[in-house]
Amino acid sequence: MGESRPEILPRVLSGTYDDRFSTVAFIGGGKMYRLARERLGTISDVLVKETPFGCSTPILFMEHGERRFFLVPRHGEREYRVTASFVNYRANIWALKELGVERLVAWTGPGSLTSGLRVGDLVLPDDLIDMTRHRASTFFENKGIGILRQNPTFCPTLRSALEQVLSEMALRHARDGVYVVSEGPRLETRAEVRALRAMGGDLVGMTLAPEAFLARELEMCYHPVAYVTAWAEGVGEDADASARPGPEEERQARIDETLQLMPEIVWNLLELLPTAAWACSCQDSMLRYKKRNLIDDDFHNWI
Repeated sequence: MGESRPEILPRVLSGTYDDRFSTVAFIGGGKMYRLARERLGTISDVLVKETPFGCSTPILFMEHGERRFFLVPRHGEREYRVTASFVNYRANIWALKELGVERLVAWTGPGSLTSGLRVGDLVLPDDLIDMTRHRASTFFENKGIGILRQNPTFCPTLRSALEQVLSEMALRHARDGVYVVSEGPRLETRAEVRALRAMGGDLVGMTLAPEAFLARELEMCYHPVAYVTAWAEGVGEDADASARPGPEEERQARIDETLQLMPEIVWNLLELLPTAAWACSCQDSMLRYKKRNLIDDDFHNWI
């Protein structure tokens, strides 16, 4: 048996973190904490960050060789404790900004709105439809700032790097797709699924919004990696029997097989990013307001 690692419990940080640990963070779903502790690297610290918007989810300080990165399990560090509808997205994004993060990669496990995408498939979404209704979606409540363009929806620099990594790993993946964000925590009805397909949606899940929009407000690069976990209600009923999802055990095995690829994708991306050419304007998202002297360079003063 392997040597057991010492337990690291979360600690609350109310001020700044002196050491610039990393500029890269990964945000993920309910199984991230398990992968982190088993395969992703060594956890050197765990912080719950106090922000003007409440406390963040526990943020894991990860090390793999010489590479460092942050890991944020959206739904809880040890178990699935908070559904997507009630994640404190503002606190999480603000906390990462304060820790010096510039680039965010978000893992998400949506359902497919088309029978062409099957369980376990990897997708790099290129657009977003926000159907949420009750989530705090901006840092700039009661402010005259924050009217930002959303094209491209996700960071082209991260997109190019992710495409290169997946291609070099010979991993089949869909290079685009429209991700619809539903409010949750319930799943969609059959009629809602038909409506979302008619709107042009390819995937439906409960994360990415307002996460992606908040990252842009704080001038951070953001891009998702999606892995299909199911067909949405009513999808694929007319598909060939061989294409339909099998028993639950088979479906879960496909998902787990894809998740097991995540550590290598993360490590390869960390190797590539320092040499990746910047092809985005994410870090100048708020430039128009700076030029008008409505805000300065310190994001703390924007709220």
